[in-house]
Amino acid sequence: MFTSRRRIRVEWGDCDPAGIVFYPNYFRWFDAATAVMFENAGLALPQLYREHGLKGFPLLEAKATFSGSSAFGDELDCDSAVAEWGAKTFTVAHRLLRGGTLLVEGSELRICAVPHPDDPQRIKAAPIPALVKERLGAG
Repeated sequence: MFTSRRRIRVEWGDCDPAGIVFYPNYFRWFDAATAVMFENAGLALPQLYREHGLKGFPLLEAKATFSGSSAFGDELDCDSAVAEWGAKTFTVAHRLLRGGTLLVEGSELRICAVPHPDDPQRIKAAPIPALVKERLGAG
């Protein structure tokens, strides 16, 4: 399984008045970590979209379980990997750790989207390109 790691430094603006990370920021970091995962696998998203006629990999569902908090100045490691493949969907699992201690586990269910043939302003689900599955470790 291909696993990507992204380092996140918690900034002052990421925190709520209590001084801990405001929870929506974790979802922002998950999204960024997914893009980094593609890049780390040698899949530049703009090029991938152009070459395969994709509109992107929109989010269908996002979840998180919090077992610890983080605060301004913390250095977090976000490990991301595709945990499950469907024909047109995939689930990315994210683990945020501080010094090896698990703080947050999250997941994103994403769909492979192409322009809808009847209306290019809309999207429709499409099979995930084989190259994506190959590089991100579908086995």
